[in-house]
Amino acid sequence: MRLIFLTLCSFIFFSPKDVFAQKNSVTKTSLKKVIVIDAGHGGLDIGTRENKPYLEEKRAALTTAILTKQYLDQLGYKVILTRSTDAFIPLSKRVDTANKSNSTLFVSLHYNSSPNKKAHGIEIFFCPTKNGKQRASSSKKLAAKVLDNVIIRTKARSRGVKQASFYVIRETKMPAVLLEGGFISNDQERSKLKNRQYLEKIAKGVADGVDRYFKSI
Repeated sequence: MRLIFLTLCSFIFFSPKDVFAQKNSVTKTSLKKVIVIDAGHGGLDIGTRENKPYLEEKRAALTTAILTKQYLDQLGYKVILTRSTDAFIPLSKRVDTANKSNSTLFVSLHYNSSPNKKAHGIEIFFCPTKNGKQRASSSKKLAAKVLDNVIIRTKARSRGVKQASFYVIRETKMPAVLLEGGFISNDQERSKLKNRQYLEKIAKGVADGVDRYFKSI
């Protein structure tokens, strides 16, 4: 009798219908949503770099972009990378990729540097525009969601949501943000950024933030 009771409970609380409804909910959220993930720098454009341990921004950004794509793929989103190899891609081409693909969101991934070697933490930027207040508002909301979730995953210091006129987030037509995932110039933070598992945390945070952004609108 105990076995029959447990079986009935399993049917009641974990029925295939419930599992399908849960899966279907994720599908509806991500349905037809195209996300462009932009790995900063590439090729001869190394970005920032430091020694002991040695790390180049372009490589950390590419690894994070590829991991972010994997997590967004799992959530059912269609993801386009502006680069998937160590190649130089002009800023204008990155923007064209986003604008011509009818993408829903644009996320550019970078890592930071400062003359102050003690500077650390993660910050994110959006571009305020007078002629696109709705886009700016959506970008700000996306920035907050992404930053919150990256901080939850990494436990890093939050440096906040900031405004900037970086080309790739100014010239794209959809909500767009640029994440600075930590300071390569900081010895302790650079050691973390050399660890793939830490980059996975950043990537998961970005994917979580994108997903929560769509679920909030």
